[in-house]
Amino acid sequence: MPSTSDQLRLVTEHLAGGGEQREGQIEMAELVAEAIEEATTLFVEAGTGTGKSLAYLTPIIAAGKQAVVATATIALQGQLVDQDVAAVSAGLGREVSVALLKGRSNYLCQQRFDEFQRSSRQEQLQILRGRSETEHVDAIVDWAESTTTGDREELDPAPPADTWRAVSVGADECPGAARCPSGSACFSEKAREQAIKADIIVTNHHYYGLNINSDDVLLPEHDVVVFDEAHHIPEVVSVTNGTELGGSRFRGVARQVRAISTDEALFAKLDRTAEDIEDYLRPLVGERLEPTLDLTQMLAIGRERVNEVINVLRKADPEEGSDAAARLERVRLAASRLVADIDGAIAADDSDVMWVDGSDKAPVLKLTPLDVGAILIDRLWGRRSVILTSATMPDGIVSAVGLDPAESEIRRVGSPFDYPKQGILYCPAHLPEPRSARFRDEAVEEMAQLIDAAGGRTLCLFTSYSAMNETAELLYGKIAQPLVCQGDASRQVLLERFRNEPELVLLATLSFWQGVDIPGPSLTLVTIDRLPFPRPDEPVNQARRDQAGRDAFRQVDLPRAQVLLAQGAGRLIRRGGDRGVVAVLDSRLANKKAYRWELINALPDFRRTRSLDDAIAFLSELDATHSDEEE
Repeated sequence: MPSTSDQLRLVTEHLAGGGEQREGQIEMAELVAEAIEEATTLFVEAGTGTGKSLAYLTPIIAAGKQAVVATATIALQGQLVDQDVAAVSAGLGREVSVALLKGRSNYLCQQRFDEFQRSSRQEQLQILRGRSETEHVDAIVDWAESTTTGDREELDPAPPADTWRAVSVGADECPGAARCPSGSACFSEKAREQAIKADIIVTNHHYYGLNINSDDVLLPEHDVVVFDEAHHIPEVVSVTNGTELGGSRFRGVARQVRAISTDEALFAKLDRTAEDIEDYLRPLVGERLEPTLDLTQMLAIGRERVNEVINVLRKADPEEGSDAAARLERVRLAASRLVADIDGAIAADDSDVMWVDGSDKAPVLKLTPLDVGAILIDRLWGRRSVILTSATMPDGIVSAVGLDPAESEIRRVGSPFDYPKQGILYCPAHLPEPRSARFRDEAVEEMAQLIDAAGGRTLCLFTSYSAMNETAELLYGKIAQPLVCQGDASRQVLLERFRNEPELVLLATLSFWQGVDIPGPSLTLVTIDRLPFPRPDEPVNQARRDQAGRDAFRQVDLPRAQVLLAQGAGRLIRRGGDRGVVAVLDSRLANKKAYRWELINALPDFRRTRSLDDAIAFLSELDATHSDEEE
């Protein structure tokens, strides 16, 4: 059998235009092959440009293993399904099938859609919460006649959430194909059937987290799971194995019951429970909660009222196979799940943090597990080979997911980029720290000089909307280049403009710190306004700090800052010919001896400078070169 290196060579040679083998890619592929053979867990950090997807797909396909690849971004899912699996299978001369699988609510529910179509106009408005969404509903009707997947992603523009909920179902209310009148036409079931037959299933982190929560019920049996962009896994498992309770869930049950019952008193009780819960939670948005007698009593009353619904549903006897029967089964499942989640909230202990999320308009009680390691030990580790890979792995991730760092060390493979030659990390040690009243004005002065030297070509990253907006106001009039902010248009439109307008300066917040790929001369400067430490008042992190005690900073705050800072800096160099400057305007990166090196070592190995003149000279040279090329 050919070696892993030879297999990878066959794959890269088969790529369009021929490919080149990269040392880091070979090393990673060999590590993955070993982990698959020994059915163990592998943590591997592979920098931008390594070619991670080919490095893990090649040994998986060569070994003939059934695998699930879970990613954090839609773009990577599309790349895997449309390009990478096909490239590897062709290079190895193997027939390999691939399927994309998402959560049930991402697909059109044929039964619910048919019910909506058969409803009166008054019933439709009630389902849509009183809002007329004629344009979006008409678009869904037209699309439903031709779609073969039922995947919401095909709709552009995307319909509002309330509109989509009217024609889709969540896992907590779907009775399954066998008990649904439209089961034979179910798009979600078709996607699952394709996945069962596939050699490689591509999905998202959230869906795999739900699979862990269901103890492997959602996904078919597989030999290997790959978590690409794996630094998200602790947070994803925490979210998908938690509980959410808000007024909308009680109103949702009430709205569904109205379609099959005339008991107005029962609806009124559910609506009153929704209002009581929201009134209680509204002043507490963003805060941690301790279980109180008032909260427990309120949840218990809500439980009794939902149980009343369940008792009413037991007495209903709709015609088998009718719309009413399908509605009955959905609301019965939704009510049962709501009761189970209320019980979980009432029984909460120190292993979970209880807190309030959402907004004043729609506050939500959340129960989030603090120790995802215990969940993963019970439901993931030891069941199959697990590959966790990312361009940046925080130092504490092994412990965070419940494994022993001495037995599961992070393996790091090199990037093919020559970072010292391609880029500069500029950190002005002379600037005041971000808490200073002088910081914003002085930081903007530095930014203006850097942007001018770069001739635009700049992505400015911020840790908050307020900082972004304040900086935008200060920059107007200081720079000659056009400036746009996140929110001025859709993400897709802004990035397309950025690619096509070299002089553009784009200001954005945390959602642009990852998943932004702008190779070439359109981006030569990335500025980061401050180190991305988590807010001290975030309830879940607050609880984890309390749990960690004196080591809280290094266990909770520093790993998150490492990952986000590396992600932000990683926007600069995307291809071998890219060059530019990453300017971190937070002087703590230059001056805080207690942790600066942990952060710097998480970044690409750029040449480092504290000299503004040095950074400006490099950017000016690049701007002159790119301007000549564009003429």
